[in-house]
Amino acid sequence: MQIKIVIIGILVACSYLIGEYISKAYTNRHKQVNDLIKILEIMRMDLHFGMYTLEEIFERLSLKKEYFTHKFFMQLKYGLTNNTEKILEDILNDNISILKKETYLQDKEVDEVKKLILALGKSDIESQTRMIDLCIENLKGITNETKEDINKKGAVYKKLSAIIGLAIGIILI
Repeated sequence: MQIKIVIIGILVACSYLIGEYISKAYTNRHKQVNDLIKILEIMRMDLHFGMYTLEEIFERLSLKKEYFTHKFFMQLKYGLTNNTEKILEDILNDNISILKKETYLQDKEVDEVKKLILALGKSDIESQTRMIDLCIENLKGITNETKEDINKKGAVYKKLSAIIGLAIGIILI
């Protein structure tokens, strides 16, 4: 009987932890979208005031190790520096998987970044600055969605997984 209680306790604890993990994914996505906004603001400042090339901007962003995008921008910088036969679009397509696989960003955020990077360097600095501002505004709208997801979906998954664990525990008794 004691073994059964221990197993049920482990089951309930595991189901609760699964809910916590899912809830934490919503929190991490919200944080990463906010970090992406900060990165784009840095990019805008570098582009507007620093008059850097894309390689230099990507290198400066790759040095920001506190942000999840540093590896992505490092690969873009190396791609531009070392591949004279590839264009930016090819280099971006080769490395966009970093954002898709190693982050909590969804396709709409990744597509927003991709469109922005492909547009950089194709117009004057003022137009590029406005494009970055537009991307930032779109991402700020997404942060409102992610905040709602944390409050609604995150809480629901926590409760639902704990209830399912309890229900299975009761059935096993």
